[in-house]
Amino acid sequence: MSKLHPLDTIIKEVTKSEASSQNQIKSPSKKIVVINKKKKESIPKIPLIGGQNIIYYLVANNNDATNIAECRRLPVEITDFAQNRKFDVSVAYRVSCPAGNEEKVVLSLCGDDSPSVELDKKIKTWIAKFTDDQAAEFIDTYPSQVNELQNYLKNVTHDEVGLRIDFRLSVDQNEQQLDEFGQEISVRVSDWDEELDLQFKIKLIIADRSKVKANLDDGWKLRLVTLTKEEIKKYLLKNITVSQFYYELKDTVRNGLVAHLNRVLSEKGWNVGYLYLDSKKVSSSPLPKELVEIQHTVNCTVQKYDKEVPVENTLQMIPQDVRRYISGQSPHLTNLEAWAKGKLERIIKPLLLDKKYADILEDFNHESEKIKQEMQSEAEAIGCAIKHIVSLPKLEHLSLKEKIEIKDEKAEFSTNEKGIKVELTTTASIKLQTFAKIEDDLNKTVDEIKELMKKTVHGTTQEILRTIAPERFYMRFYETTSDEKSVEEILKDSVKEALEERFGATVSSVIPIPEETEIINYLQILMGITGSFETEIRPLTGGSPVKFQGDFKIIAIEKGSWYTFQSRFQSRQKSQLQLQQKLDVLEKHYSKMIEDDLGIEADEELEEIRQEINKIKNEIFGLDDIRSSIEKSINTKLTTVDSEVLRYKDIQQLSTMEKYINQWASQSVIEQHGLDIIISHFRRTRTEQEEHLSQAQQKLDLEPINQTNAKLEAMGKQRQKLLEMSLRKDQAKYDELNKLYEEKVKLIADVDNDPEELKYLDEKIDQLENSMLNLSLEDAGSSLDLLQPKRNESRGLSQFEEQVSVPPSKTDSDSNDPW
Repeated sequence: MSKLHPLDTIIKEVTKSEASSQNQIKSPSKKIVVINKKKKESIPKIPLIGGQNIIYYLVANNNDATNIAECRRLPVEITDFAQNRKFDVSVAYRVSCPAGNEEKVVLSLCGDDSPSVELDKKIKTWIAKFTDDQAAEFIDTYPSQVNELQNYLKNVTHDEVGLRIDFRLSVDQNEQQLDEFGQEISVRVSDWDEELDLQFKIKLIIADRSKVKANLDDGWKLRLVTLTKEEIKKYLLKNITVSQFYYELKDTVRNGLVAHLNRVLSEKGWNVGYLYLDSKKVSSSPLPKELVEIQHTVNCTVQKYDKEVPVENTLQMIPQDVRRYISGQSPHLTNLEAWAKGKLERIIKPLLLDKKYADILEDFNHESEKIKQEMQSEAEAIGCAIKHIVSLPKLEHLSLKEKIEIKDEKAEFSTNEKGIKVELTTTASIKLQTFAKIEDDLNKTVDEIKELMKKTVHGTTQEILRTIAPERFYMRFYETTSDEKSVEEILKDSVKEALEERFGATVSSVIPIPEETEIINYLQILMGITGSFETEIRPLTGGSPVKFQGDFKIIAIEKGSWYTFQSRFQSRQKSQLQLQQKLDVLEKHYSKMIEDDLGIEADEELEEIRQEINKIKNEIFGLDDIRSSIEKSINTKLTTVDSEVLRYKDIQQLSTMEKYINQWASQSVIEQHGLDIIISHFRRTRTEQEEHLSQAQQKLDLEPINQTNAKLEAMGKQRQKLLEMSLRKDQAKYDELNKLYEEKVKLIADVDNDPEELKYLDEKIDQLENSMLNLSLEDAGSSLDLLQPKRNESRGLSQFEEQVSVPPSKTDSDSNDPW
């Protein structure tokens, strides 16, 4: 099928034999439609004998995506009769036949002409119908109408013909188009006598097709080009100044010219599509439209400085009198920036030749003002104005005038004690306002000068700390007394004075901060650990041993005991490396197990690791030695105290004992380790007798014992009366009965007692009681008191203090609490 009839590729008229052959294929993308052309109706089956009016059509539907036809251009003319104008539209479409619509399509399009011709005629009819009553409005507002027309055509084609179709409408292009044209012309402006060159390029587009067609005759293009050039010249001569021509050619001048040309050319049906303007004169010697910023660095030689001094200049210039500026032929016309740079060189270099480098660093305002004045005079001579000029020397040493920080970080210094060093970080904030004292150092870099300052800080600090004892440094660094300044104050004053003297610096602050050395880390770790102790006192006077427990915490190095602490640290330091390595491994393993969250089954192992960690820490940091010192001091003092006194029964006795134990333990630890400690949670455990009594009491609390006690109490009341009557007569029996009761109580208290033995004792008691009328059950009940330690109520706090060889405590006269 030719390209002129694309729809005929989808709808083909075929012979009967071809139809029969195609029908046998039974392709889902093809269908044979048989119609009676005369009656314009569909025949359901292919007749065996074809009549004169029986036509066979093969229709390809869009079950196969390739069954699509395209029309690239269908010209349609829309006529606005009222205004005697025509509008050409080019219609392109893509069409296919949906499956099931084959018969509808054939009946709609198969007439005297081919299906494609029939469809084109329908499209023209539909467009005419759409624009018939509104042709003028459609032509004037075509861009806003095109989408509505395309949708209308798509819907009507589907409804009336059954085809699926997409449209694309565009304005038809023809010989009325005018190519871009342009050339160089000579023009004049309103306030300038000389001719100026102008290059222009312009593209004209149709604004009113009817007006354009009305002017289509021989030579219309030449007349249009000539008219355009003449109007450009007229407009510039009448409306534009030379200043506008130089400054605003490509914006204000161009925009005004476009508006003017549109007004003139619209009578011919044309408008300006685009306009480009340029001028060789403007391009070769451009004038700044606004303030032009020029930057230039002048390298100068000054006194007492080995390098050149760069002076950075920033100017903002603009022609003040444009006609005067462009009327001359001096070099500044071609390059204003080069002119400005040359003038700066000639002004600044001689000005600084006799200046000292230090003077320039301290103050450059006078020189800067002189440069500005001379440049303004030079600019006025060529019709320019300088709105702003800044001249500053670009010198690295100027940064020394700003606040800088000198830091001597983690420096190690010797003290007045041989082999003992300390670490200190000193930070000084300074700035230089005068450079007189470092004039000879200015050939060094800023970093080198800062390094000199750092060495001054370091050297001054070194001299001071050589006179300071380690104890004073670590223990009283910030402490000021009536006799001496703190180490901090001495360092601040000395460093500040040294910087001012050496560099002439203004020192705003000096901050010395002691660093944490190994010995201080060791102390901090010690102070973060709470230790425990336990000691059993066996009094020399006899009695039950008493076991004491408590916690201790290191709170500081005891004043005046620095060297004791230091020597202990040094003696331990050499032997703890291996233990520390083992500790690190255990702590990492412990942390890993915690992170892995292994559950309850790992709790026992975690506890074992934790105990091992604590054990190693105690050994590393000497906690075991401190514990031993505490336990020995307590044991030494308390073995001279009676067992009965040691077994305190109230808070007042506990407090008194804890006070003295704190004194003894602290004194012992200070003497041996140089550390001040505090004892807390001091307590004692029960003695064996007390435990025995507690167990007996628990037994008595059981139901069988309660019943026995009730029976004994009842019998005791009766027998007490008898006992009172015959106490003197049967004293021997009474004593024997008491012993039996004591044996019974002990037997009851014994968890593993023999029931037969208890029964035997009961029988003997009954026999003896029957033979006595004056037996006291109350004595038997009170025999439990034999298991308790006998307490002398006359003993008190004073007895404890007497036995530990200290003066008795002063007590409140109103207090009668016994010890």
